[in-house]
Amino acid sequence: MKKIIFVSLVGIMCCGGVWGLDTCAKTNTYVGIFKKNVNGTASESNPTTKVWRVTFDYITLTGMAACNDISGTANTPTTNLVTNASDQGDKCWCQMWPVESYGHETGPSSYWMYLTSYADATTCASTCTSACATAVQSNTTFRTAMFESMW
Repeated sequence: MKKIIFVSLVGIMCCGGVWGLDTCAKTNTYVGIFKKNVNGTASESNPTTKVWRVTFDYITLTGMAACNDISGTANTPTTNLVTNASDQGDKCWCQMWPVESYGHETGPSSYWMYLTSYADATTCASTCTSACATAVQSNTTFRTAMFESMW
């Protein structure tokens, strides 16, 4: 009988910690829900820095655009792509960071997502960043694939 009471007390203490209001979170962690079927309310982009930002009713997402010569499949993440904003080419790629907090990005990122191809590298450089923002803001297929590629 003593063992049963001891196990019950341990169970109550453990569950109290789990169900209590106080929780511990590691610094620079993000816990949230991404709503794939909800369009963004606003977007902005900077073609010089290749940074885009989309505001939803529940979060602001930020990300980067890159143009290079590597082909991909539209609305599909690529797990082994290494690219950056200074690359050049006619293929437009987008990557996302979920949370912008106090002026810097935190949390996990998505894999690079292929968006589209342009006529030339100059057009890609001037258009890709805003196209990434628009795709995340209003293209459910693209947004869903990006959200599901978070790591």
